[in-house]
Amino acid sequence: MSFTVSSQTLTPKISIQNKDTLFCFTIPQSKVIAKHLQNSTYCDSVLIQTENEVELLNHKQAVNDSSLLVMKMKTENQQNIMSNQEGEIGNLNLKLGQTEKTIKGERWQKRLFAAGTFLFAALYILK
Repeated sequence: MSFTVSSQTLTPKISIQNKDTLFCFTIPQSKVIAKHLQNSTYCDSVLIQTENEVELLNHKQAVNDSSLLVMKMKTENQQNIMSNQEGEIGNLNLKLGQTEKTIKGERWQKRLFAAGTFLFAALYILK
């Protein structure tokens, strides 16, 4: 495996053993490299956690959007039900008015019939 590493202060000693190239660092250089590796691992874990949180937030947003859509549909259905009920109430009020007129007409007919019967009975008795 071949690669190039450049650093201002971390220049390794290169050693070749059995056709392998080895890069040898001193203990202070190894500590600096370990610190950088640990920081990069921490950054990777933060990145993964942030990506997970973004995914969770996107999922919650999708759920929220679908809930909002369902609530809008329910509101529209309730509005339709209310308008249908108002129409039905209007029809019932119209039928009630017609029924009241019919009942009043029948009362007058009964009164006229009773008065006519009384008048004919009185005329029959007087005759």
